[in-house]
Amino acid sequence: MKKLLLFCFLLLIGFGPEAHAQIGNESVFGFLKIPASARAAALGGNHVSLNNAETALFTANPAYLTKTSHKQLSVSYLNHFSDIYLGAADFSYHIDNIGTMASGIRFVNYGDFTRLDSEGRNQGSFNAYDLSWSTAFSRELFHDVRGGIGTQLITARYDDFQSTAIAFFGGMYYTFNNDYTHLGLSFRHLGFQLTRFDQSRENLPFTITGGISHRLQHLPIRFNLGLHSLNRWELPVFDDDQETGFTDHLFRHVRFGIELLFTENVNLRIGYDHLKNQELQTDRRIDLSGTGIGVGITIRDIRFDISRSSYSETGGLIQISVGTRF
Repeated sequence: MKKLLLFCFLLLIGFGPEAHAQIGNESVFGFLKIPASARAAALGGNHVSLNNAETALFTANPAYLTKTSHKQLSVSYLNHFSDIYLGAADFSYHIDNIGTMASGIRFVNYGDFTRLDSEGRNQGSFNAYDLSWSTAFSRELFHDVRGGIGTQLITARYDDFQSTAIAFFGGMYYTFNNDYTHLGLSFRHLGFQLTRFDQSRENLPFTITGGISHRLQHLPIRFNLGLHSLNRWELPVFDDDQETGFTDHLFRHVRFGIELLFTENVNLRIGYDHLKNQELQTDRRIDLSGTGIGVGITIRDIRFDISRSSYSETGGLIQISVGTRF
């Protein structure tokens, strides 16, 4: 089983970038890029090397799943702009001598829209939504090294247009330095459309992400560094008006987060995603787009996480996650 998981991981990493090259940031099913939990959102986005990651993050790196994930339930709610909302629920279960499994759903509701003909006459209404169902399996490969792999069924419907897809994801997670340092590597959304919105085939948002997390030994601070979209170098944004230099290309791959561990039950978080900042900034003032802030509080067996992500002058998004164990 260990060799099989490792082989699948290396196989999919090896063939993914060539089979699914992308131009710019364009892809279908963009809702899959939304951070999986309030903790991730506060830290700037989905990290793959977090310490003690909750079940909700198994789609970012399925190797997060461990024996301590047994019977964990996590639910999350994101209040997006224009009455759009996202809901998610995830559950994990551990079986001794076999491994840890998890399953979860993610649903985005875009609300109701008025249908108009070419002359502006009201033709009724329609709705739109995105939905994904994910399952994953993880187990220890070697001492302090875990591996995981999973699959996703994805569907989206906008009025009479509908598309479905299947995707795979996997990851590895390494703990060392007396549990002060963690390394992670994952691939996500490696797959293809089963049915298309029209006759054109569209790419899934395939990405390879690496990261490192380190807690200072004598201060209650944990640093989290992530490098996303490692399968492609250039990450152009809409308003690029001149040739982008090496430094800007590099930092567009960077996602950075800090956790202040006041106590075991209270954590403060702040994060930054440079690519998101470049995509959303207005250049009219000091722009905090791409930054996130949040807090995590544990009361007995219930964990509450809340975050606010800045979207420049558009405002901020509030995400709430609640986790418990049965």
